[in-house]
Formats: sequence, structure tokens, C-alpha cells
Amino acid sequence: MKCKLLVAEDELIERKVLCKTLQKYLGDLITLYEAKNGREAIEIFQREAPQVAVLDIEMPGLSGFATLEQMREMPEGKHLPVVFFTGRQDRDTVKRCAAIGAEGYITKPVEKRGLINRVREVLSRIPGQEQDPIVLMVDNDLEFLKEMKLYLKKYYKVIVVNSGKTACGYLAKHTADVIVLDETLEDPENGTVLEALRQLPNGQHIPVIKLGSQE
Repeated sequence: MKCKLLVAEDELIERKVLCKTLQKYLGDLITLYEAKNGREAIEIFQREAPQVAVLDIEMPGLSGFATLEQMREMPEGKHLPVVFFTGRQDRDTVKRCAAIGAEGYITKPVEKRGLINRVREVLSRIPGQEQDPIVLMVDNDLEFLKEMKLYLKKYYKVIVVNSGKTACGYLAKHTADVIVLDETLEDPENGTVLEALRQLPNGQHIPVIKLGSQE
């Protein structure tokens, strides 16, 4: 079941970039709602009861802080997980984020990896949203993939692909907790598959188990 996530940002371009990024990398986990100001965010909250909110602090009219305070007055909002983003990094802002019970804050310009990691972390703590660790298996031996998936699916969510191109396509939109890779495979651009995966934002820090090495 997808988690309802609300994004409130008054700047149109920034809001669209945020939502596009969240949809691209977390679209299989979330249903996304957009608000252009605090008042609209509260209206969406009353109507849709999102389970997570990402709020800009410096919105005209109702600030992100004021928006959250009103949400917290509603029964569904008492324990609403919130991530703030702001162009400010002063001590008072940091203290207020902590005092209001936010899950944290992200500074502008918003860095894609930081945003996705923070929101993913918040989602993982919501009841019903926990996921088994994801194993991405990359091998051109289809029988081996079938056998390993049958065994590992008891413990993990297993994604199997039989080419480097398909693996890159998967990590362009999703992530994984570990990659099991046949290192003899070659990338379509004549490099190694691992090099190609490491060039992707989602593939830079994922642990890799290599198959076929004699070392």
C-alpha cells in the first residue's frame, strides 16, 4: 500500500523539481500531493490525511512552522512525520525544527540524494511501510537467476535482470540494498557494468557482491 506524501512549496519551479524527483525515485512507494502554500496544504491534509509531509519553511501567509502547528491540532496530525526544507541554516531555525518535532530539515538548493534518503528513512518508520531488503541480481544465466530468486525471496525482495543495460534502467528509477553482479558482463558502452552502475546517483554507494571472480 502506497504512503500518502504531501509537498508544500510556494515556488512553482522548485515544487515541480521536488515532486518530479520524489516521483521518479520513490513513485512505487508514495502517492504524491502538491500544495502551493500553507493554506492549501492544510486543505489537502484535511481531505486526504497524508502520512508524511515535506514543507518549505519560508512560505508566504502561513509558514511551514505555522502550517505544521495547525496540522498538529487535528487528530490525524498529532504525530505527523515532517521534513522541512529551507534556505536558512541559522541556529534558531535548527532549534525550532527540533522543538516542533520534525524528522529533520534539508537546506536549499535541495540536493537530490539527501532528499530521497531522508524521505525514504521516514517512510521506513511508518507502520505498514516497512520493506524487505532489496537485492538486485544481474546475470545473463536465466536458470541461475530463477534458482536464486526462488531461494532468496524468503528473506528479501529480489529483482533479477539479465543485462547491464536493464540493471542501469532499474537503478535509474529505483534503488537496492545490495547488488549481486556477474562481473564478466559488459556494459553497452564497452565498459564494465559496475562502472556504469556507479555512475548513477542510486548506484554510487550500494554494496556489490561479485560473481565469477577468481580472487
